Amino acid sequence: MELRIFTLPYDETSEGFPDEIVTQFCMNKKVHHIQAKFFMQEGRPFWSVAVQYEIVLKGEEKIRALDDAQQLLFSRLKEWRKEHAHSLGIPVYLVATNDQFLKMVQLKCRNLESLKQIRGYGRKRIEKYGRLIIDIIKDFYDDHKNKNNTSEPIDMSGFPFT
Repeated sequence: MELRIFTLPYDETSEGFPDEIVTQFCMNKKVHHIQAKFFMQEGRPFWSVAVQYEIVLKGEEKIRALDDAQQLLFSRLKEWRKEHAHSLGIPVYLVATNDQFLKMVQLKCRNLESLKQIRGYGRKRIEKYGRLIIDIIKDFYDDHKNKNNTSEPIDMSGFPFT
């Protein structure tokens, strides 16, 4: 989490504090906490404002931040969602949004309980789609693990310490 501190002097012309600076700063960020403290310095009023925040990435930037395996899992979940929603005759976002899938991938959700951590993914969605999603995620990681563990044995006979 990041922290930014603003010191806002009283502006006699506008008869106020330039709070638009803080407002503008917070526009594309997820603000977790704001703390303000009024103080006087040399007879002049000031506000000191501390903003605790994190930068909000756009959807494409969030996906690019995933590693290759996570991007592949994200794609598989989207493909499944498209097919499943089509078979039910509903819009894809009713199954799960891209942001929800992104969070599932980041958290490596492997059980129904873990889906409760996903914002906006409530009991009804978990009951309807949770088991199917968890199976896709588990299968993906099982396949990925097996592919990474299929290396050939190494011939150690040429090493002097054998």
